[in-house]
Amino acid sequence: MGFGRTWALAFAVGYLVYLAYPVAAELSGRHHPAEVVGTLLGGALFVTIYLVFWARLYPDDGLWGLAALAALLALSVLLTVVDNTWGGTFIYCAAVAGAAFPPRRSLAAVGLATAVGVLVAVLDGGLSWLSWSAAIMVLTGLGMVGIRFMVVTTKQLQCAQEERARLAVAEERLRFARDLHDLLGHSLSVIVLKSELAGRLGPTDPERALAEIRDVERVAREALREVREAVAGYRQPSLGQELERARATLAAAGIEVRLHRLAREPVPAPLDGTLAWAVREAVTNVVRHSRARRAEIRLERGPEHVHLEVLDDGVGCEAFQMGNGLRGLRERVMGRRGRIEFGHRPGGGFRLAVSLPLTAPRPEVGVPARP
Repeated sequence: MGFGRTWALAFAVGYLVYLAYPVAAELSGRHHPAEVVGTLLGGALFVTIYLVFWARLYPDDGLWGLAALAALLALSVLLTVVDNTWGGTFIYCAAVAGAAFPPRRSLAAVGLATAVGVLVAVLDGGLSWLSWSAAIMVLTGLGMVGIRFMVVTTKQLQCAQEERARLAVAEERLRFARDLHDLLGHSLSVIVLKSELAGRLGPTDPERALAEIRDVERVAREALREVREAVAGYRQPSLGQELERARATLAAAGIEVRLHRLAREPVPAPLDGTLAWAVREAVTNVVRHSRARRAEIRLERGPEHVHLEVLDDGVGCEAFQMGNGLRGLRERVMGRRGRIEFGHRPGGGFRLAVSLPLTAPRPEVGVPARP
């Protein structure tokens, strides 16, 4: 059962406490035993259908919502006719009517449930509870219409953000492929042509063939240098750019972000890239997993170390396992003789902290010194 459905079911169970009054009235001894048994069985069936509806929070098939509402209304009519202390069940029907359908149909369903409740009250002579129950039914139904609208809108926004992220990745892949084609297309064509020419000249003009081979080597080295520069440009983000991107990304995800940049002096270039990767990985985890409302990024430069800390107030990482992103970040930090800490915060949320020395020590043996 999903997180949203669990809360919906908890909400439904909590409000069932109001059915204690009609149940107590049935058990007071004023009614015939057969009537008590039948009424309590009807009430149990009502509660079962009501809870099953909320366990299937906002089903895609509107037929289920319609069937649940019809069954609940029918049971409410029967229970109220037998004993008007069950008239409050129409309020539960109004809640289901407001949550079961899209907004326009939900309004009509709420109106129908309210009309049925009022009609039963009039015919049963229960005018004493008609005024307040009708108002509560309308307010409850309209409230559920609004809640459903917010839930559906939130899901649509999440889907739109995910689609936007997928499109951004696809666009970046196309740009990378285009840049590689521009870099390597010409160089590889020259290498192929000169290799073929050297092969043809080998038997008749060895000196010229050797010159062509030297050209092939030169062009290949130049292509290798250009590819390395291109890959370094892609893999080496800037800390300043990454902080601004983090601010925009978190804001787009609806997360309030506070940035405390206490480092007045620029960070050395190798450390700048490592810290930029740390910011990117931390922000990615906050957006994907934390369900946070607020996040905080702190950057401070001391006499010997530079410190980065990213905090959020979300749920942390349930069943936490270190993925490739954090594993790669740890390798980069360890390659700089730095220290990395991540995990749950005592007060809730998640914390990632990176500390790097400002000196440039030699990398440890066996630890890759990534950029």
